[in-house]
Amino acid sequence: MSGVSSKVKLSRVFVPLATLVLLALAACFPGAPTATPEPAIVPVQPKVTAPAPTPSPAATPFPTPTQAPVVEPAPASQVEETQSASESAIITESLPAVSSPVFGDMALLEERAFSYLSELAVDVGVRTSGTELELAAADFLVSRLEDLGYNPEIQDFSWDSPAAEFSLVAPEAETLEVNVLGGTPGGQATGELVFVGLGKPADLPAEGLEGKIALIERGEITFGSKVAEVHNAGAVAAVIYNNVSGPFRGTLGGRGDIPAISLSQADGLRLKELLEQGETVEATVSVQDNALPSRNVIAELPGQGEGVIVVGAHYDTVPDSIGASDNSSGVGALLAIAERVADRSFPFTLRFIAFGSEETGLHGSEHYVDSLTARELEEIYLMVNLDSVGSGSHLRLAGDRWAASHIKETADREGISLELSGRSGRGGSDHANFRDAWVPVLFFMSDDLSRINSPADTMEHINSSLLGDVTALVLDLLENVDQLSGYGP
Repeated sequence: MSGVSSKVKLSRVFVPLATLVLLALAACFPGAPTATPEPAIVPVQPKVTAPAPTPSPAATPFPTPTQAPVVEPAPASQVEETQSASESAIITESLPAVSSPVFGDMALLEERAFSYLSELAVDVGVRTSGTELELAAADFLVSRLEDLGYNPEIQDFSWDSPAAEFSLVAPEAETLEVNVLGGTPGGQATGELVFVGLGKPADLPAEGLEGKIALIERGEITFGSKVAEVHNAGAVAAVIYNNVSGPFRGTLGGRGDIPAISLSQADGLRLKELLEQGETVEATVSVQDNALPSRNVIAELPGQGEGVIVVGAHYDTVPDSIGASDNSSGVGALLAIAERVADRSFPFTLRFIAFGSEETGLHGSEHYVDSLTARELEEIYLMVNLDSVGSGSHLRLAGDRWAASHIKETADREGISLELSGRSGRGGSDHANFRDAWVPVLFFMSDDLSRINSPADTMEHINSSLLGDVTALVLDLLENVDQLSGYGP
């Protein structure tokens, strides 16, 4: 590359200089033969054409990028003016192509991803985990993937959704509304209710809690820590009431040892007041296991070589939410990517997975990862997770550095606003189960997560340009991933 450039520069300097020297000699020595200088070397610029466009499904054709003009050789009088362009063309031709043509299709990628998002959020609507609504969403995904030429597979599974009851036996019979804390085992316990403050060791009675049910205020330490402390003191169940108005949901952060439920602030304060008045409050806590059905939708694009790259997004929602950003946006981008590459073949197998029941504890991705053998896990070179990428002003990215750095460089080159999170792929979404199985991960999200898991996550808050950005960045990664140093097992 540098050798070609040097020869061109030398021709521009030494040829005119030789001509001047010969003319001077002729003037000093009349009659001396005059040498005819060699003609100046005019570099011929190579023909530069745009990369061939990536074919896309016939149902939704992508526009063919306009071919770059062929640069013809410049006349000798224009060598000085065209030299920089010539050197640039030579350098460009010498370097390997490391960027895909997808950025010319940004507007169309945005439109396709937004269209899929709208269908899922508006037409399908609420997709509560483990319900018939979630099943309808899975049927929608199967239909769209079949339209794109894939043969999607349904992976059925079930997960436990415990139901709880909290009944007062004394001083008067009464049933209160409660929620189960995630990680709570099934079972039933009856005992005297005892208030233990925040559930810290200093709050517990010296005589212990043997056979008692602990009434605990929310705050300061984790739910898991509260329940563990009262269990160690002998409690047979735990009831945690809110420290702000209304009920709440939560998780123990692992598998608990005794039934644990949550209560509204109003009901909790009422029970505390009864105890402070000297009343004996006896209650029964009951938690019943309840297996709910769900499913993952999997579509595969076979590759020419070894290895698998997974692109995933969950499609379920919390109750009463259409999940426009969380996570119709991720599914919209996933389907737009699947559409764009449907008739391609990569050096690896590309596997698209729409995970069910993510909102209730990452159950879909947990089941998928658990279903793989050690060898099958080793074959997954990278898992790309798209979750809540539709609201805000820019994208965020976390994950393994070898892939994240490439994405960041591409985003900077193309003028896409992308912030590296620096969390190495940690976080409560489906990539976490892959990361725990030692699979490299990338986790895309947006900078505004303020309305996720709520009825306020609606279409009016969607920034469709983020959909085009994330779709293009993932497509570019797929085009170039085999050139990255971390690619492979």
